Amino acid sequence: MLFFLLNSLNKIHAFYQYSLNAFVTVFSRGIDQAPGSCRKQEQVTLRQLQKRLSGNAADFEEVIKKAKRQSSNTSGGVGSRLGSRRTTTQSGCMTPSGIPAASMTGEPIDEEEELEMTPDQLEARINTLLDTCTYTVYNYTRRGLFDRDKLIVLTLLTFQILLRSGRIDSVEYDALCKGARSAQPPPITDDLSRWMSEGQWAAVDALTTVPGFGSLAKDLEKSSDDWLNWCNNEAPERVAMPGEWSRMTEFKQLLLLRALRPDRVTNALQRFCDAAMGLRYVNQDAFSPQVVVGESSSATPIFFILFPGYSPSKEIEQYAAKVGKTVEAGNLTLISMGQGQEGPAEAVLDKYICEGGWVFLDNVHLMQGWIPRLERKLEVAAETAHPGFRCFFSAEPINGAPQAKIVPESILQTCIKISNEPPSDMKSNMRRAFAAFQPEAEERLSTVAKRYAYKSILFGLCFYHSLLLGRKKFGTGIGTGSGSGMGFCRNYSFNMGDLTTCGDVLINYLEVYKHIPWDDLRYMFGEVFYGGHITDNMDRRCCTTYLQVLIRSEILPTGELGDLSTWSTPKLELAPGFKAPLPTSFDALLQYIETSLPPESPIVYGMHPNAELSLLTSLGETLFRTITEVSGGGTGASGSNSAGEAAVRSALKEYLERLPELFVMLDIESRIKEKTPFVVVALQEATRMNALLEEMRRSMEELQLGLDGALNMSDKMEALARGIATNTVPALWMSVMSTRIQEVFSLSAWYHDVLKRYEQLAAWTSGSLTTPNSVWLSGLFNPKAFLTAVMQTYARANKLPLDVMMFITEVTSKTVEQLTEPAPFGTYIHGLVLEGARWDKEEGVLKDSLPNELHQALPVIQVKPVTTEQYSLEGYYVCPVYTNMQRANVYSPAVSSFTLRTADAPHKWVLASVALLLQDDLAS
Repeated sequence: MLFFLLNSLNKIHAFYQYSLNAFVTVFSRGIDQAPGSCRKQEQVTLRQLQKRLSGNAADFEEVIKKAKRQSSNTSGGVGSRLGSRRTTTQSGCMTPSGIPAASMTGEPIDEEEELEMTPDQLEARINTLLDTCTYTVYNYTRRGLFDRDKLIVLTLLTFQILLRSGRIDSVEYDALCKGARSAQPPPITDDLSRWMSEGQWAAVDALTTVPGFGSLAKDLEKSSDDWLNWCNNEAPERVAMPGEWSRMTEFKQLLLLRALRPDRVTNALQRFCDAAMGLRYVNQDAFSPQVVVGESSSATPIFFILFPGYSPSKEIEQYAAKVGKTVEAGNLTLISMGQGQEGPAEAVLDKYICEGGWVFLDNVHLMQGWIPRLERKLEVAAETAHPGFRCFFSAEPINGAPQAKIVPESILQTCIKISNEPPSDMKSNMRRAFAAFQPEAEERLSTVAKRYAYKSILFGLCFYHSLLLGRKKFGTGIGTGSGSGMGFCRNYSFNMGDLTTCGDVLINYLEVYKHIPWDDLRYMFGEVFYGGHITDNMDRRCCTTYLQVLIRSEILPTGELGDLSTWSTPKLELAPGFKAPLPTSFDALLQYIETSLPPESPIVYGMHPNAELSLLTSLGETLFRTITEVSGGGTGASGSNSAGEAAVRSALKEYLERLPELFVMLDIESRIKEKTPFVVVALQEATRMNALLEEMRRSMEELQLGLDGALNMSDKMEALARGIATNTVPALWMSVMSTRIQEVFSLSAWYHDVLKRYEQLAAWTSGSLTTPNSVWLSGLFNPKAFLTAVMQTYARANKLPLDVMMFITEVTSKTVEQLTEPAPFGTYIHGLVLEGARWDKEEGVLKDSLPNELHQALPVIQVKPVTTEQYSLEGYYVCPVYTNMQRANVYSPAVSSFTLRTADAPHKWVLASVALLLQDDLAS
């Protein structure tokens, strides 16, 4: 079970590759480390594994088949918690999976002395082995995981063990992973609507279908105040649930928590894994070069994953010096790979493979054409290398491309992986940023006043750098799988080189100019150096806004800059309650970082505290989605293949029955009196809806024939069946959609969304194709086309060129039901939700969000076309409009920009990442 779990992790990231040989070595190390082991810790090869499994020199395929058979017939478990049993009598020290005992050094079995054990001793020994081997394999794997994936892998391991031991029910497990929400829940009561969102109610309604939760909805209504107090608790997973629900198992409580407080699921899972597996599975020891090198061999390279602010080569160099490996002694070489370094690297490898020595190849991801040569060198080293040879190398992952083939699979399978991510909190980032500058640098400035200005602005620049790095934790849209883009729409590689270069530019500008050129500094920092990474306009706006707030004259002490006696504290607040420091000395600034920096929170980054809730909710959804993908759709939705097929057949029948007929385009076109821009949009939408419906019907009918045995099951049919079984939108249907809506909606919610789109189009294309009083913008395949049609209609009526047209938006106080006629000017739209702020209906302006309110549905919005001369942003915030929480990326670009009235400065909402979304992910 452990190896098959490891073998499936490459679905998460291409770096997570493991070979059977490496697994056997680690597993055997776990046997050696188990209490009572009588063997020395030695490397185990596949040849020795063959002896263990079959006692003869069977070929490799036979051994693998036998290993798989024994793995499939053995229940996995951890210690006495899981109550696992092994029945094969062991001789000497125990080996796992009932394999006959053999010497770790490959000695014949008959040479070992047989030891008699009582059944109780045997059971205790097996449980000890299971516990130690499981932890050893997990700890080996955990070292090479990104921080964001560690809880995912631990949860996967815990659930797999508990499922095999019967500690948790497979139906409840599937319900937890899928997190279903009813597409059409019953009306929520007024009492519950005070504190419960529609998304929570839909999740509760779906949960009532799980055995043991049938009375949940009624109990919520009966004990509404008690449940309200529980939900409002800062950490509800640590507080007893109301009434009898507190007596449920911890696993069942996870289901309730995911329905009512999804932002606390990740914390609850950590507690759950701690209770089921032990604290050592949750807490990881600090990285130790001594431990890693001790586990390696001449045939085992060590791979370091690179992160901004982390230099593994320095750690290895320091440890190497302690064990007598230095550059001066000629037995250590560190090479920063780049153009022209291929020859020196190969020469060193050849030398050390023969003579012994340590080599560190840094940044091998820059040498894609040479990596195959490295692969071949390491293959030779595995067979012939000197025992003292060690190869270390590092590579940086590609942002947004987890499946990119950076390092060859054969190297990844055999190497020891180290992912030692540095802390990303503000204080850690500030320490690293400020440590990149030496006090001697200010001596390049000619006057005392310039030196003090340099220190003040440099502190602001380091704070800016730290903000950009720390903001990523709130989501970076594309490629991260976090489901949120509140931090940035894309992931950017801001690095220490950007910061130090800006520091050099700062010195040059201060020395050349008599007065500080604030505008020039902001432009160089934000548009040239850091801006060189940025490809999204809204991300660029965020970064330049930070500079407008931070890099200005108020960051300097008030008074005469060259005379400390006239100084008073700077007026500028870098963050709420955190004023810019007095630039007396570098040591004083370092001390200010340690003593005065505010606690880590979204407020430091200019965001609302709810941003953390949004982040945690997205992380929870990503965790369960990844578990479903890695485990291939769960561990059997119904406990058997036949029951799973029955569930697919039932859902397939329901989807086919609910699928509407295609639009008759000839009939629609025959009723057109004038082909206005709005009519063209309606025709385009109907055509695209027909294409989607046609593909859905064809694929479902084909799958039905496949399930009946009339057709052979193809890969596409298997994928469709898997999507239906796991309640995820099949890739075949995704391909017909142009947006990424399908990646954040469950299949049931997505299907309901398609039917609602059809209903709007059916009403729109009936009769003479009159545009609805208010258009559900979220229900259009191409909402940009509709917004363009608003401007085209006005431009044609007033005989204006389209390139002088723009539009502004005004949020009304009306609901769709209150509209009885079209907009007097422009058009009405609805269906958008606001993220990062709330709309005050009484004052008609943006306000800070209410606690725990992540998304707010907006009333009807009026889109008003105007010319460029009439377009004014006075009193407005230009709010980006995205399809969903993932925001803009290469698959789902920004839809548009709307204007929202604000009484506060617009930069407040820019830094708070306020945006409008067409789809409410949290209600799906």
